[in-house]
Amino acid sequence: MEKIIMIFLNCHQNSNILLNYLPSPKKGAVLASASVDGTVILWNLSTGEETHVLTQAAGEAIRACIFSPNGGSIVSSDDSGSICVWGFDKSLKRQMKIHDEAIHTIAFSSDSSVLLTACTLGNIRFYAVEDDFEAEITKPDCSIDAAHDMGVLSADFCKIVHTDPADHVSFIYTVATCGTDHFIKIWRLFYIPANVDRSRKSRLIPNTPQEHFAGQATIYSTEVMNASCVQTIAAHGSSVTCVRFNSTGTLLISSSLDKTIKIWNQQGSCLKTLSAHTRYVNCLAVNSDSTVIASGSNDRSVVIWDLTENLTLDSHITGIRSLLFTLASKTADTPLEYICPITHEIMRDPVYAEDGFTYERRNQEWFGAKGRLADDKLRLTTTELIANRKLKQKIEE
Repeated sequence: MEKIIMIFLNCHQNSNILLNYLPSPKKGAVLASASVDGTVILWNLSTGEETHVLTQAAGEAIRACIFSPNGGSIVSSDDSGSICVWGFDKSLKRQMKIHDEAIHTIAFSSDSSVLLTACTLGNIRFYAVEDDFEAEITKPDCSIDAAHDMGVLSADFCKIVHTDPADHVSFIYTVATCGTDHFIKIWRLFYIPANVDRSRKSRLIPNTPQEHFAGQATIYSTEVMNASCVQTIAAHGSSVTCVRFNSTGTLLISSSLDKTIKIWNQQGSCLKTLSAHTRYVNCLAVNSDSTVIASGSNDRSVVIWDLTENLTLDSHITGIRSLLFTLASKTADTPLEYICPITHEIMRDPVYAEDGFTYERRNQEWFGAKGRLADDKLRLTTTELIANRKLKQKIEE
């Protein structure tokens, strides 16, 4: 059984700490921790050091914090209904009062083009983000009032983005939201980006601002963005605390105050109910290849769920990248360069790959089958490997 090393950071003055993670192949992964003490602290996970402290406007308690997927911005929200947008240089770019109540939910589309905010009144706002918030934002590009009765608790964009086959211009996003009304709602968001001729007609977006209804919700569209509710799921026996799509958008995972986690297909059918927590479940994460779910609960436990039924206590969860293994290897005084990025074990026969990283040679079949680089985003064009003799000698010594 692998040894698990727990690292505790004394980072905020108060509890209710939120964590957000941004992997960056060039500059190292960054962890953001935010708290009701009104601060966001950024940590360099290559060194484990605190790099920046960002303070919310007026020191308000922070309720949500998120990186834009492209890494260009950090957005935090607070109890006053305001958000702060921090730039790549950690300077404050925007401060906006956009809700009348606390904003507990913020989410980005996978292309960083749309920001969602939602409050405890159950209202949702969508903003087109042009050039990482360089343009002034004065009003939402689409609004949904009373999306969930008594508040929105979580939202997630599906990573798969489509274009309307009729005009090949309008972007179509899928968004899941949940709240205290026990429901999950699936929305389609339609958006014409700024880099196309917005005077062109779209069958999905009206030419002038309009309002229409989706059950008890009211949708206010503009000539730039529109939305519709395509599905409402009576999901749990209590408030739904978190929703997350898997990476391909084929599954949706939800958690609830009813102590359960549920897995849903695209048709809204429950495929499986997971029950192991003894108190309510309030957060979820899904790994990149949809094999593992992690859930956190007020029973003070984190449960790792194996969706493939192939994991054992000796398994490496390769879809979850290197934070734990980096910390573990540093704690064991093993230089990180000795550790294979695939197996997370000390290499015996290190070899260079085309991406410039060094791997264990016995993973050559893995390269042939998947051809992935270490950052898991690009792909190799050749599987030729070159022996890293200097590193091999250091490891042997």
